[in-house]
Amino acid sequence: MVSSLRIAVITHEIDEFKDSNYLLSHLSRVWQRDGVKIVIVKGVNQELPAADHDILHTDITAVHEDYTRIFSHYPLVINSSVRDISKTVFSDLIVAKNDGYTGKVIVKTNANFGGMRERQEKFNDGDWQSTIDIQRPWRRVEWMEEYPVFDSPSDVPTGVWRNDKLVVEKFLPEQNAQGEYLLKVWVFFGDQGIYYQCVSTDPVIKSRNLIRREFLDVNDVPESIRQVRAKMGFDYGKFDFAIHQGEPVLYDVNRTPGGPKQAVVSETAERSYRILSSGLDSFINQL
Repeated sequence: MVSSLRIAVITHEIDEFKDSNYLLSHLSRVWQRDGVKIVIVKGVNQELPAADHDILHTDITAVHEDYTRIFSHYPLVINSSVRDISKTVFSDLIVAKNDGYTGKVIVKTNANFGGMRERQEKFNDGDWQSTIDIQRPWRRVEWMEEYPVFDSPSDVPTGVWRNDKLVVEKFLPEQNAQGEYLLKVWVFFGDQGIYYQCVSTDPVIKSRNLIRREFLDVNDVPESIRQVRAKMGFDYGKFDFAIHQGEPVLYDVNRTPGGPKQAVVSETAERSYRILSSGLDSFINQL
């Protein structure tokens, strides 16, 4: 790694990157220890600093066009192709109301992270109602903290099908021999990556219901998942998926993944940061 390197990180105007728990914040600490200078570009209404590389890190589902003008200012922009991570962009699991599918389904927001970042953006733009947690009819729901599972599409409320902010996906979980549920996670930066699975007794796996993590060989990430990364142009990010009846099924893609939530960073986490941060060399070599 070149110690004199200067990297600009483009964040959304609603993001708080400094001292955050974003994974990229942890990777930046590693780079800074190696002598790399990190500068933050918060929003688009500021003078752009000089930098050798730029990383697009806007924590919002779709990147606004006014952010893309920044790209031409830098020699290389990491993740410049990943401008929309809506479910309708990448998901092969979406079902329609009358397409004949009869299995279990899960209702999600089309937006990433339950639509919560769009909710914050609305509040910042003056929509005070976006912070009020009131019971809305399904056809008006824009954000969700929990994704409900239904036994079949026929059980899904009518308002869901009429709401373009929501999607209905096949619910295809993975289980091990003990009946525990598994969620595969692939995190990558350039040519480096880590691969692990989350284990839970809950079919919808979240950090709060996690029993343990089990690290896997990154070479075993399925080819079909790698192909999605290539098609979408991901340089850096996190993919959540499962192996259901022998076939990989992609649940989620994320260009701004978070780091571990524990207050004290573990030795395992630090080792992962070092692996992922070394992926920066693959971009340095492109210039």
